[in-house]
Order: sequence, then C-alpha cells, then structure tokens
Amino acid sequence: MAAKTVPQRLSIAAILLILPCLLSVASAFNITRILNQHPNYSTFNDLLTRTGLAPEINRRSTITVLVVSNDRMGDLQSHPMEAAENILRTHIILDYFDLMKLNRLEGQTAKLTNMYQETGVAAYDQGFLNVTTRNDGILFGSAVKRAPHDARLVGSVLSRPYNISVLSISHPIVTPGLGGSFQPVEAPPPRPPKSVAPAPVPSHKKDAVPAPIKAPAEADAPSDDIDSSGYSPAGSPPEPADGPEPADGPEPADGPEPADGPEAADGPEADADTQDASESSAGKSGVSLGGFFLFLGALVAAL
Repeated sequence: MAAKTVPQRLSIAAILLILPCLLSVASAFNITRILNQHPNYSTFNDLLTRTGLAPEINRRSTITVLVVSNDRMGDLQSHPMEAAENILRTHIILDYFDLMKLNRLEGQTAKLTNMYQETGVAAYDQGFLNVTTRNDGILFGSAVKRAPHDARLVGSVLSRPYNISVLSISHPIVTPGLGGSFQPVEAPPPRPPKSVAPAPVPSHKKDAVPAPIKAPAEADAPSDDIDSSGYSPAGSPPEPADGPEPADGPEPADGPEPADGPEAADGPEADADTQDASESSAGKSGVSLGGFFLFLGALVAAL
C-alpha cells in the first residue's frame, strides 16, 4: 500500500505543477493574431504593434479592447507615435466587458478604468471611460467633463469570458488633452456669442457718420451764389424767405434815372398833342383868312 501511495502522491504533485501551465495556456491570448483574422481592423492592429501596446495587452489576464475599423480611423494614424499611443491606451479597458455584461447596465452609466490611468500622468479623468446602455444602443466616451459621449458600440469581434473581449465601436474616442488637438477647455461654447455681439457696434458707428448733415449745408452755398448772380427771382419760389435779400438792393433801385426813359417816351405823346394843337390852330387861322377874303370880295363887289 505504501508503494502505491508514493506514485499517487507523485502524480498529484505533477498535476499540480502542470495545472498552472495548462491554465496559463488556456488563458493566454494574442491580440495581434486575433485581429489578423479580421482584415477590417488591420490599421488599428498595426498601430497596436508599432506603439508597443500589443505585448502589454497580451500580458494581461483580463482585458477589453475597443477597436475601430479601417474606414473609421480618421486621422488617428497621422498623429505622432507618442500621441497615438496615449489615444490607444484610452481604448483598452482594464476589466472584462462583453455584450451580456454591458446589457446588464441598461439605463445606467458606468465608469471604467482604461490603460492610460496607469501612466501616472492622467488628469481630468483622462484615465476613465463612461459607458451608457440605452434603448437605442450602447455609447462610450471619455469621462473628462464636456467630452463627447458618442462612440457607439457596433458589435463584438471576439469574447473569451473573463479573459479578453474585443468590441468594435463607431469611431475613435476623443479624450480632451490627448493627441495635441483637444484641450479640456470649458468655455468655448459661451465665447462665440460674445464675438458676434461687438460686430453690430461698428456697423452702427458707420451709420452714424454726419456726412448727410453736411450735404444740405453745401447745398446752401449755391443758393447764395444764385441770389448774388441776380437770379433770385428764379430761386424765390422754392425759398420765399430769401425775398428780403433782393429787397436790399437799393443800388438797382437807383435806376429811376434810366427809368425816366419812359417819361422821355412820353415826349412823343406830348409832341403828338402839340402837333394836333398846331393843326387845329392852323385850321382856325385858315378859316379866319378865308372869311377875311370873302369880306374883301364882298366890299369890292359893293363898290
């Protein structure tokens, strides 16, 4: 019996030694090989390899990777390598979440820790993601205040319960302060209306230019010229008040001397009267002479 117990103990010990190896092999995974089976994620897979994040993922025993298809990557691959690495870290969740587990969060929002939190430089909740399960879908977004929360879950690429879950999302998650293009600024929304407000102020100043007021003053100058040029009668209808200006002209009123011309013109009328008077007097004298000759004739005849 003792001889039998020794082999049994040895077999049990061997099993105990081999079991961790078997468990490690069973739980081991390779994110690069997983994504190689899905060409639609080749760009994301290539970035994981170039940034050195693939080995870090493979060393984990429990992890969730949010991947983006090639046609939804945008300009992520054009970022500097360090910036691209930090952005990708926010897509790696340090826990296991598959579709079943996410659906249990219906109507709730959960805060998940991502791999960027381990860098020690995360700020403003950059090391966390928010996930919300709603009736119209599941949404991911950065936990930073005012960050977009619109990366929609497309589907599951692979799930090995409690080891690795690879989920596809609609587009890269934007984390303010990472990538060199976004900053955790909270004031941009109110600034645009302030910049629009001063715009009408200069327009009112332009409208308030007193140029049209000066125009009538300049129009008065030609009216004075018209009065001084002797054309005041023509200008008198529109401006009757200007009548006193021609009335001040005593110098033209001195023209009674030439105005005596009409009195001289009356001379012909007087001459005509004198001619009529002379003609009448001549007629009278002719009558008297005729009577005188008749008288003489009568005397001669009487003699």
